Amino acid sequence: MIELRQEIPAELTQPLEDWFCGLTRSSWMLYHEGPGKPHYVMGYFETREEARSAWAELRQSFRRLPEACPMGELADRDWKEAYKDHLRPWNHGRLHWVPSWMRGSHPVPTDAAVIWFDAGLAFGTGDHPTTRLCAIRLMDHLEGKDPSKLRVTDAGCGSGILALSAARLGCGKVAGFDRDPEAVRVSLANREANGIAAGSASFAHHGLEAGLPWAGPADVVLANIISDVLLIYADNLIAATAPGGVLALSGILAAEQARVRSHFEGKARAAWGGCRSDGRVMGEWSDVALFRPAGLPNAPSSPKSRA
Repeated sequence: MIELRQEIPAELTQPLEDWFCGLTRSSWMLYHEGPGKPHYVMGYFETREEARSAWAELRQSFRRLPEACPMGELADRDWKEAYKDHLRPWNHGRLHWVPSWMRGSHPVPTDAAVIWFDAGLAFGTGDHPTTRLCAIRLMDHLEGKDPSKLRVTDAGCGSGILALSAARLGCGKVAGFDRDPEAVRVSLANREANGIAAGSASFAHHGLEAGLPWAGPADVVLANIISDVLLIYADNLIAATAPGGVLALSGILAAEQARVRSHFEGKARAAWGGCRSDGRVMGEWSDVALFRPAGLPNAPSSPKSRA
């Protein structure tokens, strides 16, 4: 089998991941070993001709990629299993994300909230820092609270890993949505694979404008989406956050954090009558969290509608 492996700029990883999520089937994956290490896009194909064709198709949407990509042959192994080498379990507090093939062999505490995942379709697996930053924000907000009384929205749910984590942690109402119908299908499949009841986590095919009203006001709004899209829909995301709640934004390059934070702070103060915020960095990526004061209603103006 043929392996394509190309180093890419960090800022291309999120757009590529979004593009892969639009494929019914994909031989592509993204790989990043850790802070300070390069990012790669990798693909696995049966022939060199198939690999060249797939690379050319990828370049039609991402012209920053070089015309040619290094190729290598995988010997004495199953290429379909190669991606497993790059995925590792991760945990934060009680929450554990573990590859499904490690079920029964990877030890987890008896009181752990475990989500089993498989990255075979190139959807979100929790391996990316932006997803982990959102999960940590979720757990921060749950600390000291009764999770059954909290509402969580996963905007742009991808594989559903954040929504399913919220359900596993006992949150009372969890809603996830994505503009890609295949992402919704995968989220539903992951819900079933993890034995989570349909009533514990709902998923729907919506973009941000329709999805946020469908989900309703939430105590935790998680939006792991690229910065440009977050900025466009700032009013909608702010309006979807309930009094006393947190709006957790991720998918933000560390270099873009200050710009995103400033934009959202101004809009949140106008809409909420006050706002506290902070930001965290994980490697080359970051998040921004905005904390809405309890007991302050929305300002009279409503979010602007956008095409």
